Amino acid sequence: MTLQVALISGPMYDALYARLDEFTQAHGVGVEIAFSGDHPALNAFLATDAAASCDVVSTHTKYAPSQKSLLAPLDELLPSAELADFTPQLLALARIDGKLYSVPRNVDVRLLHYRTDLIARPPATWEELLDLARAVNRPPECYGFVFPGMESGLFGTFYELVEMGGAELFPPDLTPQIENAGGRWALQLLRTCYAEGLVSPAITGWHYDKVHDCFREGRAAMVGDWPGYYADYCAADSPVRERFGLARYPVGPAGKSLVYGGSHTFALTRRGADSADALALLRFLTAPEQQLVEARQGAVPVRALVMQTMQQTASPVEKQRWQTLADAIEGVVIPPKFGRYPLVEEVLWRTVQAAMTGSLSIDDALHTMTVQIAEIVAGDYER
Repeated sequence: MTLQVALISGPMYDALYARLDEFTQAHGVGVEIAFSGDHPALNAFLATDAAASCDVVSTHTKYAPSQKSLLAPLDELLPSAELADFTPQLLALARIDGKLYSVPRNVDVRLLHYRTDLIARPPATWEELLDLARAVNRPPECYGFVFPGMESGLFGTFYELVEMGGAELFPPDLTPQIENAGGRWALQLLRTCYAEGLVSPAITGWHYDKVHDCFREGRAAMVGDWPGYYADYCAADSPVRERFGLARYPVGPAGKSLVYGGSHTFALTRRGADSADALALLRFLTAPEQQLVEARQGAVPVRALVMQTMQQTASPVEKQRWQTLADAIEGVVIPPKFGRYPLVEEVLWRTVQAAMTGSLSIDDALHTMTVQIAEIVAGDYER
């Protein structure tokens, strides 16, 4: 038998997949990657009929509710004792309507990475970040502060900023409260970065990996980046090796440092739920041994014993990194669970980008997003 899988791909994730041969050798079951790609591409694939032929898929707690018809409940397949080592809050995030639909892979939050050879200490506020970015900005050799300029990366950056500005993108009734000072501050900060050339003009086509590459190559002074990239920054051939520090995001006008987050997960499809081999693969992918592999790459493990192992063997610098990540997780902003959420990201990032580049006024962009979310929630949005 050969199992079919659909996986999120990229430098943060691919090291784990190199171990699939180990699963095949142990279980005598082949694993064929039917699809791999970034999250927008993976989400698009999981919405097609072809996804039903897969057995195990990557997903994310913010996207899984939109894929509920594809995924299988796991409560009757995985005894509670088997899940006892996982962070309870992340297991709760992986539930939809009270049922467990996926198993956590990692915690997904960003930290501010800054060049210690250019910046003496991390900025305490976003205004300080802008001042530092202006002081060290030397385009195109080195940009002050870079971030994703498209798709979910740009939307997530706006989400973080708007909440730190004191606005609410997703209050309990899902009616945005962003046409206010907090919403204007968030979009104005993005526009300032773009208009003043603190970011590359090419960022409108940059997703996560290109932003990561820019900082790693020494062409940026600051970046908000994910834990899974950490090992690449520390690699022997990294130009920024031993020349960068980590900190929580600066504080916004609301007096808070917040980060947009969630959890990457693995799930069984309805087809996979009927296969003991598929369940074995799900267990393999989320086993302590695999989580340890990813933790050594920099990812935040979601099993208590793996985190304990990492902390016990960590250097003082690494211990500080784990503490900074733990502090950041305390200020995490969790997207709401509803089936049309991926459409919100898909639609709104274009409006955010239009405001950032100046092709749409800030007030018009905030009003447009308010209307777009209302239409999407009501099921009335037309592409």
